[in-house]
Amino acid sequence: MRLLGLDHIAIVVRDINETVARAGDTVDGRADGERLRGGDIDLQFLLFGETRLELIEVRAAGFGMPKLKDGETAVVGHLGYEVDDLEDAKAELTRRGVVLQGEFETDEIRSVFTAPETTFGVTLHLMEHKGRGTGA
Repeated sequence: MRLLGLDHIAIVVRDINETVARAGDTVDGRADGERLRGGDIDLQFLLFGETRLELIEVRAAGFGMPKLKDGETAVVGHLGYEVDDLEDAKAELTRRGVVLQGEFETDEIRSVFTAPETTFGVTLHLMEHKGRGTGA
């Protein structure tokens, strides 16, 4: 298993629209791509220079990400790591006792999440970008 680097940091926010607007007003953050809506979450990537943040508005808690209540501040939802071969990473993590959940695939990536109680209390989102890694 080879980690290629940190792809993104996911932050759970109460109101994604407000957060996107304030990021632009305060630190020149800008939306990257389209808003994605699905299941119990909405997400939007933001660029701050070369750094990518993923904002997540959670409607129902899951994958170690809470639904924030009024007055609660943003929390880290997960760390997104790019790997060179997702199948190899899954096999190695399973061998090490890590529980995997929420595997999915898009036209651009294949990915899986870890159960936070098996990865030092933080959910990891492992992703293989199609065409860049050695896997499928």
